[in-house]
Amino acid sequence: MPVEVENWYKSIPVVTRVYLTLACLTSGAVTFEFVTPLNLYLNYRLVYEKFQIWRLLTNFLFFDRITIYLFFHLHFLYSYCRRLEEHYYHRRTGDFLCMLLFGVISMLFIAGCVYDIVFLSHSLVVMVVYIWSRRNPEEHLNLLGLFTISAPYLAGVMLGFSLMFGGVPAAAVDMIGIVVGHVFWYLADIFPRITNIELLKTPSFVSALFPDDDIGVHEEWHPAFD
Repeated sequence: MPVEVENWYKSIPVVTRVYLTLACLTSGAVTFEFVTPLNLYLNYRLVYEKFQIWRLLTNFLFFDRITIYLFFHLHFLYSYCRRLEEHYYHRRTGDFLCMLLFGVISMLFIAGCVYDIVFLSHSLVVMVVYIWSRRNPEEHLNLLGLFTISAPYLAGVMLGFSLMFGGVPAAAVDMIGIVVGHVFWYLADIFPRITNIELLKTPSFVSALFPDDDIGVHEEWHPAFD
């Protein structure tokens, strides 16, 4: 069993593996009281005045203490990050990392305008889910064994559940992920096909971080326009 777990862990694409590991370690640290959420949440005043720069990252790593809700979040993180990194971004790990960085930077900017949002981890996962669903419009998903939906509606269903169980504040967190995901999907997949101009291009130094990638060869992708 330990060997099987090790093989499974090593089979996870590198960026997804690092993000999943850091999220698990952060939740474990909070659960066992090595740190508290007060040490992790996004607070620009503390970033600027106290130089607590880590808050710009840790607010994307903490989902919850070790509870059933944490495993729900980690399931979506693992499933949809892995699907994107393994398939659409196969041998283009730098592009996948830049997609996440686009989300991180955009959401930090939005959070600077919306004071009450202090953890953006769920927003980032919703962004990933939205982008995956846009790129796989023919997929059908069975939710809780109760009903089946087309992939493009998945983020909307998540938004509905958040609004139902968490109210407007929870729905706002989902909405940030949907908006940023839509902007990225349009700029990365639709705009270049309309104008023949590629606005989002991975810097060469980022691609150089992943020398095992054959960045010159990848399958041509034809995004849906609906």
